[in-house]
Amino acid sequence: MMKLVFLMLPVIGAWRLCEDGSCVGSRQSRIIAGDISEQNSRPFQVALYSRVGTTGELGFCGATLLHPEWVITAAHCCFHHGEEVNHVQAILGAHSLYDRYENGRRIVNVDEIRVHPDWEPATFANDLALLRLANTMQLTDTIDVVRLPYLSTVNFNFAGMGATVSGWGIAAPGVTFVSPTLREKLMTVMTDSLCSAYYFNELPPNTVCGFHLEAGTCKGDNGGPITIWDNSTEEVILIGVATFIDESGCNDERPSVFTRVQRYLRWISDNTGIVLD
Repeated sequence: MMKLVFLMLPVIGAWRLCEDGSCVGSRQSRIIAGDISEQNSRPFQVALYSRVGTTGELGFCGATLLHPEWVITAAHCCFHHGEEVNHVQAILGAHSLYDRYENGRRIVNVDEIRVHPDWEPATFANDLALLRLANTMQLTDTIDVVRLPYLSTVNFNFAGMGATVSGWGIAAPGVTFVSPTLREKLMTVMTDSLCSAYYFNELPPNTVCGFHLEAGTCKGDNGGPITIWDNSTEEVILIGVATFIDESGCNDERPSVFTRVQRYLRWISDNTGIVLD
């Protein structure tokens, strides 16, 4: 039986992600084998800090800006130990995560969380949530929305295409620090059947997988984006949201798995007001 695990990590202090109260003093930082992103090259990338109550354990996840008022993340990022979080802050326009004076960044509270109504914690099916920001974002060079898939591509697999994964996840299994710098990796989108075989045919429906021989998503990358570049429209298009990961902490030997965004376009549009085309 495949063991699926949550990617949400508790945070203690400004620099460390810790479990069971013990922290490792390493500053390695990457999507495993990832490269440092070019500054402001992914202006839709969002970091989320969340907790239950004002003094609860602080958790970290990635997210993506879809609309000046809405970000999308994984449903499991909205729960700590089975209880829905109710204090969430979104950091937008960041590159160096801990540089509070970084030019162009904004820190905004989340006013509302809308978890997909068919989210299943046991299987990670429908692992999506929409978060409404307390303030409408002014779009700039450092903060911008990503493009949703076109309706004409709803049934596309995207297999064989190059896709970029990004986040501030841990460096390697066992590391408890999130990356101080946004990192990314170009992966290849897999066919559903091949990816499912890697996971013993136990993947939840509506997923898309990316694979690289030497790279994968790690804890802390969850909720973040996988995108493709559309040459015809010259747009970055969001095709997936990072979901579960291997219990080791990094998908360094298996494909990285994402909830397939194109299968949820109507739900996204109904909640955010984004016009589909």
